[in-house]
Amino acid sequence: MIRILIVDDHTILRAGIRALLHLHSDLEVVGEAASAEDGIACARAHHPDITLMDIGLPGMDGLTATKELLAACPSTRVIMLTQHENREYVLPALRVGASGYVLKRAPDDTLIRAIRTVYSGGTYLDQDLSDVLVEDVRRQAAGAAGDPYDTLSEREREVLVLLAKGSTYQEVADTLFISAKTVDFHRANVMRKLGLGSRADLTRYALQHRLIS
Repeated sequence: MIRILIVDDHTILRAGIRALLHLHSDLEVVGEAASAEDGIACARAHHPDITLMDIGLPGMDGLTATKELLAACPSTRVIMLTQHENREYVLPALRVGASGYVLKRAPDDTLIRAIRTVYSGGTYLDQDLSDVLVEDVRRQAAGAAGDPYDTLSEREREVLVLLAKGSTYQEVADTLFISAKTVDFHRANVMRKLGLGSRADLTRYALQHRLIS
């Protein structure tokens, strides 16, 4: 029996995953969590074989959570189950120790195959991500520079500038027509990619790089 923990802040999605896994006699859901912190606590309590981890979680993001969860429970293996399919998420997920990366839009059997592959000791990447990894290998082979700012998405750059100017999360959300939770998610990614520790660091970075005046 493969014991599975689901970490995702969408209740309906967790219910759908649970119902899908229930159709397979070798799969058992042993816990659910709506936040990274609760997911880590649940993993400590239940010691799942596989943890399905979303990236865009409230508070601590799924990448940081994966690193901390694996440190706390090294016997579990993590599969990122997410909507993000660009290199700025795929490669960091692998670097923090994820054994699989599956897109939420993938067919049901893809997730089941990923779980069984990872449980058997393998690594599983959604087929649609192969081009992303090939491009990164080519960039490394060509000796691509490596300015951290270049790794930011357009949306992350917008969030960086607005926050550096002093806007609140809600003001940024209203300006960009996204939720405050999504703003916090992008902020966390910006801080991680640029190696910043506080919002003051973020503002200082924006000033030093002439993103704001």
